[in-house]
Amino acid sequence: MAPPTTITARVSRVVDGDTIRVFLPNTEKDESLRILALDTEESNAGGSKPVTPWGKKAKLRAEAFFSPDDEVELVFPSSEDCEVCLKKYRGNYGRLLVFVMKDGVDFQETMIREGYSPYFMKYGNAQWEDLHKKYQIAEREAQIETLGVWDQIGVNGSEIRNYAALGTWWKLRAEIIDRYRAARQSTENLFNTRLDYDTLISLAEEEKEATVFTELRSIKKVGARSALILIGSEEQPFSLFLPDIESDEGQGIVRLLETRYIFGDAAHPRRSYAYVHGTLSLYHDKPQIVVRHTDQVIDEALSSK
Repeated sequence: MAPPTTITARVSRVVDGDTIRVFLPNTEKDESLRILALDTEESNAGGSKPVTPWGKKAKLRAEAFFSPDDEVELVFPSSEDCEVCLKKYRGNYGRLLVFVMKDGVDFQETMIREGYSPYFMKYGNAQWEDLHKKYQIAEREAQIETLGVWDQIGVNGSEIRNYAALGTWWKLRAEIIDRYRAARQSTENLFNTRLDYDTLISLAEEEKEATVFTELRSIKKVGARSALILIGSEEQPFSLFLPDIESDEGQGIVRLLETRYIFGDAAHPRRSYAYVHGTLSLYHDKPQIVVRHTDQVIDEALSSK
């Protein structure tokens, strides 16, 4: 496997324990990073999770690690050209998805080992096996010593997040993503709504058939009898269109999606990811697949190479 693509950036400021802003090469405006493998507790109000004392400590730890104008190395989860990575590897809100190193020190490993974050694989394990193993070991060592997030009473005064349950759900999702990564090597015409978004738009313009691997986050009724299943990304909006949710077949599709796939949480874990086969089309310049039958939505890709 080729080495990961890396670029050097200059730190602007720390936003949170798992988010910093940097100046990319030859740019005057800083931009936000969503640091992979980390999910620290919140230090700033306004998100979906509560602010916690340990979240504030995580931000302080990040500020001790990063200073304004520090040079850092951004490591992408890919070996593709830098320009491709800069466009392709972005989260739901456009933040770059990267690992971050400074002076040869792995920030992710540091935060996991010191208990500021679990090894966060909700959106997939680290693609590079050496990083994956390193983060697994770091988390195990923090758990052995009950550091930080693994001692909720000690750091927060009460259990704010059930990391045992969350970790089990994240592991399920990560295993599904690992199987997708393997399937991609043996399956033709298989695409990812986040990584292949521009390709999907081109295929939709020509109304081509394809199989799409996607996260299914929410259902939204539109019109009297139809609905959209959304993936939740503002940066790469994609949807499944259900033309008739009142018919017997339509009701079956909705029940399947809601009970087996639609997002969920640690208390109500679901697969979240599915392979959807159908004809791509554009709706308001955004790609979609029309789903009329339950057999269009499946758990595993069908090998075709």
